Amino acid sequence: MALLNRNSALISNKWSRLLKFKIIILLASSCIHQLAQAAPVVIQINDINGNPLSQAVAEVISQNSNSTSLTVSSEPVVMDQVNKRFLPDLILVQQGQSVVFPNSDNIRHHVYSFSKAKTFELKLYAGKPEKPIKFDTNGVVIVGCNIHDSMVGSIYVAQNTAMVTDDKGRVTLDLDPTVDKISIWHPLQSNSPEERKIVDLKESLLSDDKHVYSVSIDVNEPASRDTFGDTF
Repeated sequence: MALLNRNSALISNKWSRLLKFKIIILLASSCIHQLAQAAPVVIQINDINGNPLSQAVAEVISQNSNSTSLTVSSEPVVMDQVNKRFLPDLILVQQGQSVVFPNSDNIRHHVYSFSKAKTFELKLYAGKPEKPIKFDTNGVVIVGCNIHDSMVGSIYVAQNTAMVTDDKGRVTLDLDPTVDKISIWHPLQSNSPEERKIVDLKESLLSDDKHVYSVSIDVNEPASRDTFGDTF
């Protein structure tokens, strides 16, 4: 009986050690997978002629349910109005962040948007509005002035990690290209001004560098400015 009990204990210890080993392997595999997901990936965005596009916005569409939420700054972003222009004319904000629209011109402006992501109106005013506008819906918001038609600005409200391309048309994002997708948007794109292009990076791999993905988007020439001279 003593021999049987000792054999049972040995078998039990063996299975216990085997189970612990399997758990360690699974945890290690999970850590390796998470590290792979966090790899920096370079996105190259060009027009259809192959020219780099600055001021394009790339946002990660994460398929990882374990992705952490981003911290939203309590400080509002500034979109000023200078010489009958929005300055800057493109800003990237996080979902839930606010934007303030000061008027630094010596004339009044009437700022508004009819975009699906945010509809608002700041009627004729000078100086600084009473309070900022909160942008709590993911998407593109096109901003205009009801007095000066050529004043057009864009606000990209990001839900996930997003960046604006540099002068070389590039951004670097942490993502897993095997499962994650990205959305691409540009203020001069030829399709609907609020529509975003969804890209599967598995179909956009560059042959010269396995960490660089190339995406193209069709854009228009910038519209000419006409603000009635100095009449208003």
